[in-house]
Amino acid sequence: MVVAQDPVFEHLANISNLPDVEFYDILEDHNHYIWFAADKGLFRYDGNTYQRYSHPNQKANSLFQLKEDDDGTIWCNNIYGQLFYAENDQLHLFLDASQLVKGQLAAYTILENDIRLFTITGIYDVNKITKKITKIFEGLCISNANSHDSNYVLTINEEAGLNKNCIYKIEGDHRTKIFDIESLGLIQSPKLFAFKNEVFFTYKSDDKNIIYLTNRVDNSVVKLETPPQLNNKILYNLLSFDNDYWFLTTAGIFVYEFKDQVFNLKEQLFNTESITDVEIDYNNNYWFATLDNGVFVSPNLNIRRADLASTKSKITASCALQDNQYVLGTNDGKLLFYDKLQCFKTLQLPGEKIIGNLFHDAQQQRLIVSINASESFVVNLKNNKITDAINKFSVAKTISKLNDTLLFYGNYKEGIVYNNPYNSKEKKSLRSSRVKASVVDNDKLFVSYIDGLFQYDLNSFSSKGIQFKGHNLLVNAMSTSNKAIWLATQHNGLMKFENNTLMQPSANLFKNLQINTLKSDGDFLWISTDSGLYQYNTITKTSRFLNGQDGLNTAINDFLVLKDVIILSLPQSLYALPKGEGLFKNFKTSKVEVKAVHINDRDTLVQSYYKLPYDLNKITLEFNSNGFQTNKNVKYQYRVQQLDTAWQSIPLNTNVVNFNSLASGTYNVELKAKNVSAENAVFATPMTFVITKPFWETWWFYAIILFVIFGLIWLYFKWRLKQKEEQRISEIDKILIDKKITNLRLENLRSQMNPHFIFNALNSIQDYIVSNERELASSYLVKFSRLIRMYLDYSQQNEITLQEELNALKLYLELEKVRFEEELEYQIHIDHQLKTQQIKVPSLFVQPYVENALKHGLLHKLNDRQLKVEAKIIENNNLQITIEDNGIGRTQSEKLKRPNQQHKPFATKANEERVYLYKNKLKRNITIAIEDLYDENQIASGTKVVITMPI
Repeated sequence: MVVAQDPVFEHLANISNLPDVEFYDILEDHNHYIWFAADKGLFRYDGNTYQRYSHPNQKANSLFQLKEDDDGTIWCNNIYGQLFYAENDQLHLFLDASQLVKGQLAAYTILENDIRLFTITGIYDVNKITKKITKIFEGLCISNANSHDSNYVLTINEEAGLNKNCIYKIEGDHRTKIFDIESLGLIQSPKLFAFKNEVFFTYKSDDKNIIYLTNRVDNSVVKLETPPQLNNKILYNLLSFDNDYWFLTTAGIFVYEFKDQVFNLKEQLFNTESITDVEIDYNNNYWFATLDNGVFVSPNLNIRRADLASTKSKITASCALQDNQYVLGTNDGKLLFYDKLQCFKTLQLPGEKIIGNLFHDAQQQRLIVSINASESFVVNLKNNKITDAINKFSVAKTISKLNDTLLFYGNYKEGIVYNNPYNSKEKKSLRSSRVKASVVDNDKLFVSYIDGLFQYDLNSFSSKGIQFKGHNLLVNAMSTSNKAIWLATQHNGLMKFENNTLMQPSANLFKNLQINTLKSDGDFLWISTDSGLYQYNTITKTSRFLNGQDGLNTAINDFLVLKDVIILSLPQSLYALPKGEGLFKNFKTSKVEVKAVHINDRDTLVQSYYKLPYDLNKITLEFNSNGFQTNKNVKYQYRVQQLDTAWQSIPLNTNVVNFNSLASGTYNVELKAKNVSAENAVFATPMTFVITKPFWETWWFYAIILFVIFGLIWLYFKWRLKQKEEQRISEIDKILIDKKITNLRLENLRSQMNPHFIFNALNSIQDYIVSNERELASSYLVKFSRLIRMYLDYSQQNEITLQEELNALKLYLELEKVRFEEELEYQIHIDHQLKTQQIKVPSLFVQPYVENALKHGLLHKLNDRQLKVEAKIIENNNLQITIEDNGIGRTQSEKLKRPNQQHKPFATKANEERVYLYKNKLKRNITIAIEDLYDENQIASGTKVVITMPI
């Protein structure tokens, strides 16, 4: 009923992206990487990912013969004679010895200074540094094995014209012939295997494997009897583990004990696989390379699994018998009797019944079979007779033997005590409630109901409820050990009831675990949970644990404690766990190593110290602890004391930690890893990240800011002082300008009140008086006095309104018209857009140019004296005043001047200085343009003065 009794294992293809199915060699290096030499090339496995190594000049993908030298460098070769080594994550070509190997896979060994090649053309030493090739042996080398400083070589030499097979022992430069092989048949697949004390030579002849033993001490040779299991098998390799010899063949692995020069078969493993190599890693996981089915990993060779042959039958119940025997009940009414994993008997109940529970009455040699329906049976184990017990034990949840005659039976609705259960129907109902578990200890029956735990006296069956902290105790499973009852409670974890006292273990490791079943075994308690199987020492109060990394990748509900083994039963398989020290492994944790550093999501070189600018402050670390399924079984923690002194846990199956937006400062990142079943953690090399301050937080920036502030303050005060100085100078200039303008106004006034004008005005008044034209004299005198008053009044002001300027000008022209005896026509045109009452002009500024027009242009003209004055707005909001006359022109006027009059009039010169002052000191842009007018014959026809000033 049971097949495939192999160790528990995981197929790497089921838990990782295994890159090939054909593998030749496996090697674990000193950093606990697993290396695979496969048909598709060389691969390195860290427990999570595979990295392929190749070389551009590699002549074939397939690589063989993995070896590690004393420096930790990995070596391999191919059938073309290319020898490679892996270093710094790259595959390097050390030597192309194709001319030496002639297309045959050559064995090699690594010496201190040389690589020794064993080829069909001889044995060569290749210097590691110079690569100089030295031939040390002449002959065709077929096989090689080395151990310590000795090499054993199988060669074919020509002696007396015949080819002879010989085995040599080479130590340094010394060689010793061990023996000549005498065989009448053809020698096929010869191989040498060297170990601590023995050297084995195997070959195939006449379809049978021949084995020789060589003593390493005295070089004696003896032919061994080939075990019958190996006669017709192809031998791939021979290894030694724990003083046993493992023959790797096309029919799996044959494990032999070698004693007194005889191989004694212990077991066969993986009999359907072609095993080419086996490697044991640092956590005692066994790695099996196969020729056509990938790689298997067995976490624990001591745990064996057996699958039911029938896919229809499912295990539904189990019960221990005696020693290592037990019985299993199935869903189709079968009773399967086992001794460890060997089924020795099968009984079939009437019909296909679902067996729900089994109870072994050792005293009566009876087996009670409870069916998950209204049926039950009793099997007499002496004669295998099956008796129908109707529903006497149907749907049993628990059965306990009270004494020689009494039996407790609990089902889904009540607890019952049977008296003489096999021959009588006498019974007593203890309590109507669903029963979960029962146990007998010291004349007491303890029954766990769905609503509490009760204790019964076996004589009177009086009951007493057991409470904890005033509440009923809900118990899922019970077991007795050393006069104590151990309880798997629903809310309080594991508890002990002893001397009528409830107590919890001092270190209750199971408080937060859901305990499915517990059973005693001397000083130990075996406790099954959904996460694995615990062994609890009730004396030392310590526990050990078996879980997925031991090969138990399943929730454990029911199990049996036998004499030598623990049997775990699943619906279609069994696990056998030998009780002993070999069951539990001492797990270690491989060194945790940072694989990649990403700064602002960009990959960078891994180093222990980084100094980064303030804006490169997003850091991601990828790390790994090498080993089998470390992603599931290794917990990582990190600490950055500058952020938090406590260690921060990283979820399982997570190999990344992120630091986002680190502030400026120095951060020492510590990282540690610990296997969930290991005692001690391992630490990665600490990494330091210095995030520099932004320039605005640096001392020199503050210094610059202070310097700038003090500089600005200094410049400000300097500017203020300069401004005050300029203001003082400006005020002085203004005083001087005002004084100058006042002088100019006085000069202007003096020019306007020149003797000729006053004389002419008074003369005109006199003429009017003499002519008895009193009204005209009075009018003229009034106008004259008004004009003089205006001049005196306006001369006290820098600026007057345009209207005031024009009024004075009109009054002046009226008086001058009298002087010209009415031979003067003048016009004053004012733009209607001008706001003459608001526009300011320099006081008495226009009158001097009008006076020049009269005095120098029109005075010398006898008739048709025309004068036009026009004021208007032009572009850019400027005021334009035009004075135009039709006099004799400036050129002719200059000619009429007396020699002592060759200078500008006072008023004109004063106005020019006023214009200069207004422009350069008062920043008021006043321009004066004088234009000579000509007729069509280019004869002077007058003068035009254009005054422009901003409004």
